Amino acid sequence: MPQKGWNLDLSRCVGCRACAIACKAENNTTPSTTATAMEQLVVRHGRAVAVNYREVLILDSGEYPHPIRTFVSMACNHCEDPACIPACPVAPKAIEKREDGVVLLRQDLCIGCRYCEAACPYGAPQFNEATKKVEKCTACVHRLDAGLLPACVTTCVGKALSMVDDFSHVAGHGTLPTGFADPDLTHPSIKFV
Repeated sequence: MPQKGWNLDLSRCVGCRACAIACKAENNTTPSTTATAMEQLVVRHGRAVAVNYREVLILDSGEYPHPIRTFVSMACNHCEDPACIPACPVAPKAIEKREDGVVLLRQDLCIGCRYCEAACPYGAPQFNEATKKVEKCTACVHRLDAGLLPACVTTCVGKALSMVDDFSHVAGHGTLPTGFADPDLTHPSIKFV
């Protein structure tokens, strides 16, 4: 059975966040307006409440005079063995894995318990304060089913992010960025090039 996944070339990612913006626009996640309009953000407990299926992390390392800044575009890794599925307490499960390996969270079955959020070592599931349910990246299944690539991939200006149709043939995970959880936990479908 094929397993869709991601390739991320860390040397090509410039941190422009086009992938994250395309994801937000394609999926209309909360808040649905731009994050630059601060008065439109909902603020709870001193921080903005937002659901972002894809985010760009900034990792700094090295020492002066040779600092190193790495940008890492992260979303659900649509793992081979997702920790979120067994964590879901409802029957039938609110989280399911399609034949192509894409892991989906069904809003009609989600009870908002957040167990999947706690189980995921990569922080993909996110609680939506407005709906009181958990959401996550869908790899733009509506686009995949129409023969298109996910919005994040088509928008990546540096061509750092790409989709792999059959991740089971990809050897290893490449050089993992600092702080990335042990791939043996869930066998994430991502390779860092």
